[in-house]
Amino acid sequence: MNTTPFCLHPEYISRREGVPFDDRRYRDEWQREVYELARELFDKHRCKKAVDFGCGSGFKLIKYFGDVEFAGVEIEPALSFLRQKYPDRIWHSGEEITSELFDSDIVICSDVIEHLSDPDVLLSAIGESSAKIVVISTPALELLADRGLSPRLGPPANPAHLREWTTLEFKQYVSQFLPISRHLVTNIAQCTQVIVAIRSDLLF
Repeated sequence: MNTTPFCLHPEYISRREGVPFDDRRYRDEWQREVYELARELFDKHRCKKAVDFGCGSGFKLIKYFGDVEFAGVEIEPALSFLRQKYPDRIWHSGEEITSELFDSDIVICSDVIEHLSDPDVLLSAIGESSAKIVVISTPALELLADRGLSPRLGPPANPAHLREWTTLEFKQYVSQFLPISRHLVTNIAQCTQVIVAIRSDLLF
């Protein structure tokens, strides 16, 4: 078992501080298939509420979950943008990560974890919440490295990323907090890996 911080390579160098990332201008150019998978699971397991942590512009959340109950979680300036553009929807601040943020049937966390200084806090909160299904994505480092898009031992080429995981490292890391049901690369071109965690004891 990997005992290094966040299950990264022992020689991996994380970035100490990332450049804040503002994706208010983006729609579904990235992670589209992550939300498609999340909606498929939502319907299959007859879920009633979704929570999207790090929902950005809200475009994908509205597109794929606009017809059901949901809550979006963001930080500024995206949080104010969402509250102004969609005032009839529920938007929470992600400044303080607590298990209550994730009390839902399904939690989506699409390409957020690589931006966090201490992702243990996020995964612990999700694990302690009432979430039944979790869909979490992040770039697959070995795919990035093979294409010369990011160094294998860090720090990430993307200045907004603090660290990146290979598929093996990410599986080892997330499995410490959540019961992994599926782990796959959903978009080769965008190097997207996705983990699905399903707490079968909580499914109805």
